[in-house]
Amino acid sequence: MRCGEEIPLVKGMEKAFQAEGLKIIWIGFQDREPRIKAFAEKNGIRESLGYDKGDETAKKFGVKYGAGLVVINSEGIVKARLSKGFSGKKLHEAVRAALSNSAS
Repeated sequence: MRCGEEIPLVKGMEKAFQAEGLKIIWIGFQDREPRIKAFAEKNGIRESLGYDKGDETAKKFGVKYGAGLVVINSEGIVKARLSKGFSGKKLHEAVRAALSNSAS
């Protein structure tokens, strides 16, 4: 699955679980900030966009290439790492697990 196909899945998941506190933070890395901003704008990502200068956040979470997701619960604990090409089912399972294991 290409990034352009994953973005609608992630946006849909955020909307579906919004009432349960799911928040998506989009972080771009391995590219120049202006290109990341242009890509985000083209794909309707206008909020919660960050830039990982020096790829430090990516390194912290073991992300070695520019695609995929890290699912972190409300306590800051990494619950899943979904590599590029993740399915809607895998994303749903990871989000559900993170939300059910978070403190209220």
